[in-house]
Parts: sequence; C-alpha cells; structure tokens
Amino acid sequence: MHRVSVRTVGLSFLLLLSAGAGFSQERFSPSADGQEVTDSRTGLVWRRCAEGMVFKGKTCTGQAAFLSAPDAAVRAKAASAPGVEWRLPILKELSSIVSAREADVDKAAIDPNAFPATPVARFWTSSSTGPGYFTFVGFSDGSAGEAPRATTAAVRLVRSAK
Repeated sequence: MHRVSVRTVGLSFLLLLSAGAGFSQERFSPSADGQEVTDSRTGLVWRRCAEGMVFKGKTCTGQAAFLSAPDAAVRAKAASAPGVEWRLPILKELSSIVSAREADVDKAAIDPNAFPATPVARFWTSSSTGPGYFTFVGFSDGSAGEAPRATTAAVRLVRSAK
C-alpha cells in the first residue's frame, strides 16, 4: 500500500462549491436517450454517468473507472467524435454541479435525479495547481483539493452545448 499526498485547495474554492447547493430538477434537462443532461445555468452538457458506467432505465449501472489524471484526459479525447468534443471539466465547472445538501452517508453530494448512482468519490478536473498536480472535487462532501497526477479518481465528462 502506498501513501498519496493530497493538499486541500483554498477557502475560496470551498465557498465556490457551496454555491452549487440547492438546485431544482428543472436545472438539468436530460437528452432524448437519457445519456446526457444539459445545465440551464451554465449551458454545459454533462455525461450523466461517471466514466465506466452506463445509463439504463433511470440509473447508472456498472462500475466507475478510476483513472490517473493523464489517463482521464486520454479517455475524454477517445470519447469525442466530430462535433462532440468531450473533455475534463475545469474546477469551476465541476464544482458548479455539487449539491452539498444531497451529501449523506453513502450518498454523493450531487443531484441524484440528474446524476444517478454517482460514486461517493473524488472526480478529476483539468485544472492544474503546479507541476504534477491536478485538482479534484470530492463528491462525498463537495470539497476540492489537489493530488499528484498519478493518483486515481473517477471521471465525469463535459462539453459545450452545440
């Protein structure tokens, strides 16, 4: 077992995270096939499920993929197609979908209707805080932090609306 160094990001990020709390179901509109949701506040389109999971019926099934930051970026590029460019969100974008009021034991701090079965885990962003470090958002409580790029975390992809 190896030890991973994790540093907490400043108070301004924590305040940013709490700003996403308390949104209504009208904020997120699902696509016709249910695989994506569009955020009416930001105009961003999110994959409903963490990478490695699949939306079926009304929930996400399967196991989330836990990847290093470089592998997460490769995964985003591989998921893209002409006209549909998926990417890792920046810290501000991923923080915008945190719903701290949803957090509970074994329940992620995110809207469960828009993002069902989200793992209570850290999710990578594309934001770097220095050589070899990238930021994450922890969906256990909505906190933000940074970790070495080789650390594994879950991945949720985003794109701009067409």
